[in-house]
Amino acid sequence: MPPELFTGLTNIAAGGRLAEAIKLLFCANLKPPQQEFRIQAMIQEHNTKKIDLEWNDDDVVPAVVYPNLDFLFQQMLNLTLEEVGPNPGELILDVGCGRAIDGARLWEKGAQVVGLEPSRVMLVRAKEYLSQSNSRVALAQGIGENLPFKPHSFNKVMCKGALDHFLSPGQTMEEIARVLKPDGEMIISIANFNSLGFRWGKRLYPVTKFLAPSLAKERKPWELPPDHKYKFDYPFLSNLVKQHFEIKKTKGISLFFGLPLWGSFLSRLPHFVSYALLKILDKLVRPFPSLADVILMKCSPIDKPG
Repeated sequence: MPPELFTGLTNIAAGGRLAEAIKLLFCANLKPPQQEFRIQAMIQEHNTKKIDLEWNDDDVVPAVVYPNLDFLFQQMLNLTLEEVGPNPGELILDVGCGRAIDGARLWEKGAQVVGLEPSRVMLVRAKEYLSQSNSRVALAQGIGENLPFKPHSFNKVMCKGALDHFLSPGQTMEEIARVLKPDGEMIISIANFNSLGFRWGKRLYPVTKFLAPSLAKERKPWELPPDHKYKFDYPFLSNLVKQHFEIKKTKGISLFFGLPLWGSFLSRLPHFVSYALLKILDKLVRPFPSLADVILMKCSPIDKPG
């Protein structure tokens, strides 16, 4: 059976009141066969045949997680959710929701959350996580380039660590602006492929490869992963966002991820020492997103005439 566009909506709230309210936001109430056709039509319309509807996150986290990567993931999550600042009753869309773990955190703060995800595999995993955690998040299958929602539907839209997977980030920005309420907010966090850590890593790589020959067999952190479509940096993200949004706030998160042997060095230190050092670097880079490992932006839609 093909996945339903409104996957999981019937289990959101007692009596289905929230489920029915969220369904009203969709452009059309489609039956399962029509829903599957709709997803394929979105892909064809935007020439996105390379979208992997069976994508999974098995390779996102490496087998060995050093302190710097663990810290980066934690800070990216905590600071992104902090900027979203969910208020009770707000309707929030999570574009590229994956397992819906972030959406569940927003729901815990009282928000009504819709998670959008193109991958059938990840929607199944999201349903499993929500069931195990007893969280209530609506799930929908779709792509960021063609959001299946009516205009001015959401108070906030979050896109964390997903925009560089999309084939048309510009179209996604336009769509997010369309579905946001006039006073709504978009919060984006994305890996910076021109970070100071990556820049220094490239320069030091010949030396570190000599000291640690095993590095030559590994994919370099600054190389584009196979499931990514774009390398984002601060100018690229800013120019993309400014076409449809006013940037209200920017932050840098984490520093020196990607520096060769940095994670290995930190792992040899006592836990409290390595994390204290990472926290200091993180605070230092907060005002300098162009140097940071992750760029965080909070934006509001531009009021365009007509």
